[in-house]
Amino acid sequence: MKCLICEKTNNVKFLSDYKLEIKEDTKYFKNAKIYRCEECDFAFVDPMPSPEDLNYFYEKVYRSNGRPPYLISENYEDQKKHYLEDKNLSYLIYLTSLIDLKKIKKLYDFGGGDGDLGYALKKKFPNLELFCTEHDSYCEKILHDRGYSNLKDFSNLNQKFDLIITTHSLEHITNINDIFDKFKSILNPGGFIFFEVPNCPKEYWNGRPYDSPHLHFYTKKSFEKLAKIHSLEFINFSSSAYSFDKDHLNQKKSQNDYYQMKSSIFSIGNLKKFLKRILPSKFISLRQDILQLKFIRSEERLNWFVNNTGDNCYIRGVLKKNN
Repeated sequence: MKCLICEKTNNVKFLSDYKLEIKEDTKYFKNAKIYRCEECDFAFVDPMPSPEDLNYFYEKVYRSNGRPPYLISENYEDQKKHYLEDKNLSYLIYLTSLIDLKKIKKLYDFGGGDGDLGYALKKKFPNLELFCTEHDSYCEKILHDRGYSNLKDFSNLNQKFDLIITTHSLEHITNINDIFDKFKSILNPGGFIFFEVPNCPKEYWNGRPYDSPHLHFYTKKSFEKLAKIHSLEFINFSSSAYSFDKDHLNQKKSQNDYYQMKSSIFSIGNLKKFLKRILPSKFISLRQDILQLKFIRSEERLNWFVNNTGDNCYIRGVLKKNN
């Protein structure tokens, strides 16, 4: 067994069986196990899903309605408001504190999803050109409407960019070194990479409810190794968001809500779906705005704006290509 970062074999050991969030996903992830390289403090799945299974899963399944965290379908107007969520505001504070965004011309969003962060940045820096690679069919309309050029053929990408952003995508890939080789080749000298992924030190593994659909599990040491291997300079490294315990509780709730909704036509989830069909969309949007106002006055918001507490469930950083 070879580590996917350092490519050595002597420090790789079996860590755990792979836990599925949704049992039916076994057809995509099959009998996966998790192994950990002690030298890199990095864990990964083996065997990896086939490219065919993985492509189908992310194009057609991952963001489909009725799956966590997309249990309740939204109308398009609500989807467009997500860029104003606290996590994206936290990204804005972080990035604009470390990078002079006025000098950034071309931004590439790897695994961009709805493109919330790039779109939020463009709101403040209109000269930004937005590019991404996103194969999920559920994101195509909003990316187009937000002005993204979706470059789906990542392996043959030959444009140059000043800033690469990738939030909660690197844990879903099959080979991190290949991705970073490509990142470095498409990044202009003096360009930056911003990433955020789940934080997976030893404390993370205790009490985790599931692993899927993640395939890579990183720590600070993992990214220090990656930066060194690919000759990238660390500008900043931080941990962010909820504690491990709180994150595990959120995961369990999401998983339980899915199975409750699936098992009963009278579940809260199905009731919400029914109400969305019969109530005017303006009423639904007003209710969501009221709930958001209540959240703004909640202490829970502090989690998105207080970093480096020692048990944060995410890690983020900015890397620079010097030549």
